Amino acid sequence: MNTYFIGMKNPVPSFLGDKLRLLRLEKGLTQTQLGEKVGLSKRMMAHYEKHATRPPTDKVMLLAHALGIKIEDLLKSTPISKMAGTDPKFSRKLEKAKRLPQSDKQIVTTMIDSLLKKNKKRVIHA
Repeated sequence: MNTYFIGMKNPVPSFLGDKLRLLRLEKGLTQTQLGEKVGLSKRMMAHYEKHATRPPTDKVMLLAHALGIKIEDLLKSTPISKMAGTDPKFSRKLEKAKRLPQSDKQIVTTMIDSLLKKNKKRVIHA
């Protein structure tokens, strides 16, 4: 499915949502936290990650900046593992996890959320 940026003729890549999600997780951010950095609600972040339909160009630029990547890298079909600043081994594991059954994906998501929460507390108390 091709989607388009408002005011642009080129389609938004269908992988944009997956890329947003993986990069957000790699940065240890929740949808709420990344949304706050760019002026989006958690609901809109979830929508962009799942559907990536028609995100405004200014939001895509803000998302790329908040994730520490170039906008071109966010929009290109470059595998996440080949982008600067990413951990290729971790990215490959996340890519494989996408193919798990939904129930297993939920377990992985819960584990990641728990670890992020634990480490957030550790940083605050350190």
